[in-house]
Amino acid sequence: MKKEWLLLSISVLVTLIAALGIIRWMAPGLLGVPVDLQLVQVDEKLPPFYEGAFRREQGKEGELMLKDPLTRVRARPFLQDMQPVAYGPHDMLGFRNYSVPNVVDVVAIGDSQTYGNNVFLGQNWPSNLADRLAGINVDVYNMSTGGWGAVQYLGMFSKAVSFQPRVIVIAFYSGNDPLESFRDVYGNEHWGWLKPDQSLSPADIPPVEFPAPESEWWEVVFNDNVKTIFTPLLRYSSNSDHPVVNAGYEIMARVAQNIGDVAGQIPIKIIFTIIPTKELAYAEKVKQESLAPPENYTTLVESERRHIGMLEAAIKNLPGIEYVDVVTKLQQAALGPVPLYPSTIDGHPVFAGYQVIGNTIADHVSGFINKQTEGLLALEVAESHRIYLLRNNELRMFESLDFLLQNGWAGTKLKVVKPRDIAGYPFLGNISEVDPDKYGPLDRVEQ
Repeated sequence: MKKEWLLLSISVLVTLIAALGIIRWMAPGLLGVPVDLQLVQVDEKLPPFYEGAFRREQGKEGELMLKDPLTRVRARPFLQDMQPVAYGPHDMLGFRNYSVPNVVDVVAIGDSQTYGNNVFLGQNWPSNLADRLAGINVDVYNMSTGGWGAVQYLGMFSKAVSFQPRVIVIAFYSGNDPLESFRDVYGNEHWGWLKPDQSLSPADIPPVEFPAPESEWWEVVFNDNVKTIFTPLLRYSSNSDHPVVNAGYEIMARVAQNIGDVAGQIPIKIIFTIIPTKELAYAEKVKQESLAPPENYTTLVESERRHIGMLEAAIKNLPGIEYVDVVTKLQQAALGPVPLYPSTIDGHPVFAGYQVIGNTIADHVSGFINKQTEGLLALEVAESHRIYLLRNNELRMFESLDFLLQNGWAGTKLKVVKPRDIAGYPFLGNISEVDPDKYGPLDRVEQ
């Protein structure tokens, strides 16, 4: 009898120990195990975060573009400034910026036309936009990569909201976005829900020879000695009336609508624009100088205008969405003697062209950037308020109410702000002294 009780006791004890072990492994919090001592298994569902963000192969010299299962390609992170070829620098996310911000005023999303091929970082259109708005201290983060299309813009839009921007600018490019958007939607199940025509397939994509062979070039020298080479047949491949092209433009419209639907639920202004081909940008100049373009140039310009017009109309019908016309501004600027594009077959702008795009968009963006005015700001924290003084774009916090009052702010109305509203200003510490000339109201405007 005693032997049976002993065996039973041992069995119960072993079972209890095993149960506690399972609980400790599966749910350590139930046994009071500190969170920092919990262990997780390394697997495909939960990859180690830092090993993903700082993968060694990403920092090594090699290919500029890396493969990705959702965006197809992405730019290599930690790329140094590759002079004189005008690529980079890239931040740790692979975007063309010096660093990754916590918050930002404007996010720009696009392809190589927004990345800024042909120019250095400070000369692409997002940088020109920031320069144009330097007077109100606007910062811009560029989330663009060469070879991307509409689906990547949609994917990056969902990530861009994490930076709590005041404005997001999405720039389509009529030169290749239609075909690339079609290829990504019909070639990747993840984006299959964007298909406008189920009867089409990747096999329907018309053959495209890139770069355009010399037999398809149209070399032009304008009266003011501006020179360039047009490749209208190549660009027509994304602007013809082919079912694939029409589906590509429809995908672009659907992406804009999807972004518009989400934008109505967040306090972020969405602006769309369509960057045209070099051929369309110079179309008015070709007409003004009565040049005799090849038939495929005329066909491209007419078809591209029609496609852009339809996409523009679809975007303008989206509630709460802004549209910026850069086509007209580029055509007007192209009439002058300053080249907007290289003298080669390259379809990306040079600095002057990017400047036109950036300045045009900046004129629309500025109205949606509500930067904080100088004076007192109240940040609500845990049912109380911290009082800050914003002056000369620098932030200080009053250490106590006494210092606030003794510096002359009695009776002043406080403007309540959110952490995002002051995150971009450098914090220079607490105000723990009485110096009205330095920390008091400058005039009645601040009060």
